[in-house]
Amino acid sequence: MATERAKRDWNEVEFLRWEEFRQMAPAIIQLEISRLGEMIECFPTDTDFRNALVKARFELKKFSECLAGCGKESLEEACAGHLRNAIFSLSFDFSWLDEEVAGTLKYILERLMNVHNRIPLIY
Repeated sequence: MATERAKRDWNEVEFLRWEEFRQMAPAIIQLEISRLGEMIECFPTDTDFRNALVKARFELKKFSECLAGCGKESLEEACAGHLRNAIFSLSFDFSWLDEEVAGTLKYILERLMNVHNRIPLIY
């Protein structure tokens, strides 16, 4: 039901053309891949946290590669799962992290969710 309410509340400004999405999304994704890469280097190799960051970065790279080779008709089926997997990999309790790292992760998640939430709005 929340999805139906969200559809009713959409504004035409939220919709974007496929060409716009293909320009916007890779730039955002690449920036977040870079941020994750910097964070990965700051944590020991044998931690679950670092592994989650590595998994998220891997899935974002796969999403970016997939996006480069797909059309808008196959975006959801072929590529969106990689983006969702990256989001899931970063969806954990940040309370044990210092404020700067937690803030960066929250920012990355917001940006990824923004890209993900735009997928149904592509025309």
